[in-house]
Amino acid sequence: MSATDTMPDAYIAEFLDLARSANIHFDIVNDRLTMRMVNPNWTMWRPCRHLLDEIGHDRIEAFVRAQASDRSAVARWTHASAERLHLAAEAIR
Repeated sequence: MSATDTMPDAYIAEFLDLARSANIHFDIVNDRLTMRMVNPNWTMWRPCRHLLDEIGHDRIEAFVRAQASDRSAVARWTHASAERLHLAAEAIR
């Protein structure tokens, strides 16, 4: 087991925040981790690249996938709550 396997999620989140501040974004597209750079801050690229190499693709991908899964669960719960609220409002009328 490598050091990055036990790296806390908070560290990965901090890395992703640092990358976002440099206009570097990580997403899952077509079931693959992708890195998108839009007008990147090239001064920040060097430390981001170093951390990317240190953390590793697999660990970042696992975190981004979990984050996407969590957002999806919240979206489903929000939609279900809105539906129940709508039905309750209809019943009151």
